[in-house]
Amino acid sequence: MTNPFSWEYLTTLPEPEEVFDPFGIACLVIFGLGFLVAIVLYNDGGRRFIEHPVHRRLLRKVGGIGTILFGLGLFFFGVRALQINPFTFGLPLWLWLSLLAVVGLLLYAAFYLRTIAPAEIQRFEQLRLKQRYLRPVAASATTRRPSSARTSRATRRRR
Repeated sequence: MTNPFSWEYLTTLPEPEEVFDPFGIACLVIFGLGFLVAIVLYNDGGRRFIEHPVHRRLLRKVGGIGTILFGLGLFFFGVRALQINPFTFGLPLWLWLSLLAVVGLLLYAAFYLRTIAPAEIQRFEQLRLKQRYLRPVAASATTRRPSSARTSRATRRRR
């Protein structure tokens, strides 16, 4: 196998017998499994494992972006496997760029969890606490009956 990082390898269309080399098989497995996992996460599959709504929102966001990135990787692998090469999409360079984009997505998710999520969780918990205290007041305001003086006036006017 040639060096998968060399510019010659990245910009040369693979021969039909080179499509399923170790790099091609690894990309097919990564993009195929990643696509399935991203679809499950986007369709609220993380609800079983993650209880907090802020984390579930992150999983849904990452799942949506991941579906696009893994789908692009599968597209580039399909063009490579079919040997049609429109606009040079069959080059290994596109698979590497797709892998790099997936790594960027994972780094973004880690950054979000470490820096942005704690503030959002705190804001969400404060809002939840405020709503819990306001709920009984709103419920009691709707169950109040009008005073008897108003009731008697209203009945007098109707007569």
